[in-house]
Amino acid sequence: MRRLSTMFRLAVLPAVLSLAVAAPGAVAAADAAPTSDVVVAGSGTLAAKGAGYVRLAGSYVLNGSMDGGWLKVTGVTRWTVVRVSGWESKTRFADGSLLFRGVHGSFHIAGRSITTAISSPLVRFAATGHGRAHLVGTGIYFVNGHGPFRWADAGVNSAF
Repeated sequence: MRRLSTMFRLAVLPAVLSLAVAAPGAVAAADAAPTSDVVVAGSGTLAAKGAGYVRLAGSYVLNGSMDGGWLKVTGVTRWTVVRVSGWESKTRFADGSLLFRGVHGSFHIAGRSITTAISSPLVRFAATGHGRAHLVGTGIYFVNGHGPFRWADAGVNSAF
């Protein structure tokens, strides 16, 4: 049984995550009013670049880089993939959450029902899957190819 579980993790999980990145589902855009709050229903891709605080929650594949700051991933299970390069310190909490401080590098995070929080003077990322994002600070973002939209100082909530 353990060998089957290992085989599943090595063969099936990367294939499923590759499909999630390569073939995002069709998405219907909500109200197209010219505001900074954009909500998109369904699955898709969120790409953003800016300075401030980012919180993503859902099931997604997240790739990006950052120049300083911290990154925290909660809801980590044995099926969650967390790869971060260029960190100064790493803390694993009792609930499995991971906190990386002083990150000057790239990150790759993939999983189901996870939450990623990022605070950085410069962060660039793309998330594919489904979930919600909260962006606070200054920057731009695209949702399923629509945009650019501006981050708001008070915060922007977006579904992807």
